Amino acid sequence: MDNRNSSTGPACPTTAAKLVSSMKGHADAVETLAFTPDRKLLASGGRDGTGRIWDVGSSKPGERAAFRKSGEGFRALAFAPNNRLLVASSANGQVSMIDVSEKGAQEIRVLRGGQGSIDTLTFSPDGKLVAGAGEDQTLRVWEPGTGPGSEARILLPGHTLPIKALAFAPDGPSLATGAQDATARVWALSRIRASQRMSLPHGGEVNAVAYSTDGKTLATAVQDKVIWLWDLTASKPTVRTQLAGHAGGTRLLLFTPEPETMVSIGAEGPAINWNVRTGKPRHMWELPAGRALSVALTPDGRYLARGMADGTVEIFRVAEKRS
Repeated sequence: MDNRNSSTGPACPTTAAKLVSSMKGHADAVETLAFTPDRKLLASGGRDGTGRIWDVGSSKPGERAAFRKSGEGFRALAFAPNNRLLVASSANGQVSMIDVSEKGAQEIRVLRGGQGSIDTLTFSPDGKLVAGAGEDQTLRVWEPGTGPGSEARILLPGHTLPIKALAFAPDGPSLATGAQDATARVWALSRIRASQRMSLPHGGEVNAVAYSTDGKTLATAVQDKVIWLWDLTASKPTVRTQLAGHAGGTRLLLFTPEPETMVSIGAEGPAINWNVRTGKPRHMWELPAGRALSVALTPDGRYLARGMADGTVEIFRVAEKRS
């Protein structure tokens, strides 16, 4: 792999992340989390088979609704761009679509097809498509708004081990996946034909993927702590920058609306704000010790939620206060 620019790891201002809220409700570990795009709601899925919707946009955060109070534990959650629809998956390969527009949470559709657990989910930028992938190594794309059918419209095999992460490009027709087979792949979607556009080799399991806001860069993270920034405009896959990030590996990557800014969340806690143009960290936010099984960021990168082994959901501010 081409390594044109390599950072030497965090050497930047460090601040303790501010705890905004700590909420209890799950009887077991919190396996997955997702914020609405407007950051007013947070969904959590527990090992106890319970999903919960938390009102986190008010001055007094608290539980708003619960859904599917028994059954298999949750594996992945994702909100639609309209803040009203939530998709939730479990180990049985089914994906539930849930309406959270009212005070309750109502299942309105089941998306089928996964052979094994669906471990990662996301909506397309226009909210018309739902992508999911996991244990059966196949990328599935559903179009739930076009009729009563619940089977995937697109099936894309190619990975040789379970898929752990995915992300839509800002323009929608492209989608990236990261898998345990040490590759990230970029897929081209269309109504006529969907296919693999490129395969990006890595030195270990790819845990996280994220597109830049202009869609020209793809960030990928592997277990060996390195974060790669790939130039998607090149004729062949090219590494633009290599970031020496989190010692214990990276769980989550997010490009924020702020120019040239990316946030990474480490497997062992800290959140780092990066200047992706220079490849240097701008600020690091330390989190209290604790066994977090899941993390989520608001789209602006200002707030981090983590789900704990004891069922607690915590929210921290991980950005400078803005005027």
